[in-house]
Amino acid sequence: MNRTQLTTLLGLGLAASTSLAGVDISVGASAPTYGTTLNFDEPGGPTGDFIPNDAWSGIGISAITAFDGNNIVNNLSSTPGYGWLPDNNVFVGNFGVAFEFENDVTEFSAQVWDNAGPADFISGGMIAIAERDGVEVGSFFWEFPIFGPGGDNWFNFTTTGGDSFDRVAFVGFAFVSPVTIVDNISFNTVPVPGTATLLGCGLLAASRRRR
Repeated sequence: MNRTQLTTLLGLGLAASTSLAGVDISVGASAPTYGTTLNFDEPGGPTGDFIPNDAWSGIGISAITAFDGNNIVNNLSSTPGYGWLPDNNVFVGNFGVAFEFENDVTEFSAQVWDNAGPADFISGGMIAIAERDGVEVGSFFWEFPIFGPGGDNWFNFTTTGGDSFDRVAFVGFAFVSPVTIVDNISFNTVPVPGTATLLGCGLLAASRRRR
């Protein structure tokens, strides 16, 4: 989606929810928590700069990528200018952040802050995008991204009609020192084909052994 398309959306007065190809993206003061969670405070989790993209592959996220190549996880609440952040670790991605999943997902939520500021016809605003196999299946342009306390900073991705997605990206349009901060991620994964069948066979075998 280019700047012309984004400004067209602005002119139409985009609502707080959009849907494309069965993927709905909304933003609000809260969002549901799904089955798999990541808040960057898990015991033994990585912190610091230049964290490998695949550091969270153990929970089904094949890559989390900052667009400038420097994946940062830190508690910034005591850093001047960031005192409004919660007193816990967050993921910082300059120029935007992308999440790639090992298997398709049907729901995703996250708390997101971006310093792009209010959108106008030159800059500002941010976009959330859902993709499947490299094709955009959902997008949401947020005119007033939050970079401070309070406000609507929870994104929620849901699907209908059996749709799914395997990549999520957040991109702000700040001209100077663009930064995106993400926390409190959760998602539901589409079951791998055959898993339910294998589970059923295992339960049946166990039942026969008990007899």
